[in-house]
Amino acid sequence: MDQFRSAAYLDLLNGKSAAARIASGQLATTDPVDGEPEDAGNDGRPGGGSPSSPRSPGDDRPDHERPPRPLDLVLPLVTLLGVAERPGESHGLGPLDPDLCRQLAIAAIGSPWTRLCVTVTDAEGIAIGHGCAKPARNAKIQRIGLAGLHLPAQVNLTITIERLAELAGAGPPGGSGTWLLTLPSGRELTVILEPMPTYECDHRHESLAYQPNDRLRHLVQVRDYTCTFPTCNRHAKDSDFEHAIPYDKGGRTCGCNAGARSRACHQVKQSKGWKVTQPRPGWHQWETPSGRTYLQPPKHYPT
Repeated sequence: MDQFRSAAYLDLLNGKSAAARIASGQLATTDPVDGEPEDAGNDGRPGGGSPSSPRSPGDDRPDHERPPRPLDLVLPLVTLLGVAERPGESHGLGPLDPDLCRQLAIAAIGSPWTRLCVTVTDAEGIAIGHGCAKPARNAKIQRIGLAGLHLPAQVNLTITIERLAELAGAGPPGGSGTWLLTLPSGRELTVILEPMPTYECDHRHESLAYQPNDRLRHLVQVRDYTCTFPTCNRHAKDSDFEHAIPYDKGGRTCGCNAGARSRACHQVKQSKGWKVTQPRPGWHQWETPSGRTYLQPPKHYPT
C-alpha cells in the first residue's frame, strides 16, 4: 500500500491519470532483486533455471528496439463478452472492475506483442484447460478507452467448464479441441484448448532434456501464476522453471514435476533440510528442516 500511495502522490504531482498508471502495470523497476546472482539456482545443471524476461541473454538491442514489458491481465470471458459483470485482476495491481478490464483488454488487442489466451477452470477456479491464439496484426480493431492505446499484454480469459458448455453448446468431451472465439469487435480467433497438467498429467509436453519446451513452460506459468513458495508472490514469468525432484536425480521435465520458483525461493528449496514434492500435479508441498509441511495449491482464477 505504501508503494500505491507513493505512486498516487507522484502521479498527482505529474498530472498522470489513474488509467495511465494502471495501463503501465508497474509500480517500480523490474530489475533483479539485489543479491540474487544471475547464474544461481540451476537445479543440478549448469546454466539452468533462468527466469524469462524481455531481455534475453545476449540481447544487446537498445531499450527502444525491444518489446515493452507486457501487462498481465486476467478477466472472465463472460465479462469481456458482456454476459456478466465479474471483476478481473492484474498481477501487482490486484482486482480490477469489469468495465476497466474490458477497456484494457480491447486496448491490448491492438498491440502486436499481445498474447491472448483462454483458460478453462473448474468450479473452484483452478485451471484444467488452456489454449492460446494470436490476433492478426493487420486486422481492423475497434479501440475504446484509454484513447486507443496499444497496450502490450498477456490477456488471459477465464471461463468455467460449465459456462463454456452453455456458451458454445455441444463440443468435444472435456472441453478440449478447437473453438472459435468472436471478440466484441467482430474478429474471430481460433483457440485450441488442451488439458492442463493439473490434478492429472498425461505428459504430452514432457521434455527429455533439462530445459522445458516453450509450451510446457507457458502451461506451468499459467497454472502456478506466482512462485509456489507459500509466502512468495513473485510472478511465474519472473521465476525459474524448477524441478521438484532434481533432473540429475531422475526428475522429469514435465508439468507433474515442475513449479515456478523465484530465484530466492529456488535457492531455499536447494538448501539443506528443505524438500518439495507434488502429491498431485499442481500442488506443491514444502517440507522445512524442522519437519513442518505446507501445501501450496494452484492458482484460483476469477470465474
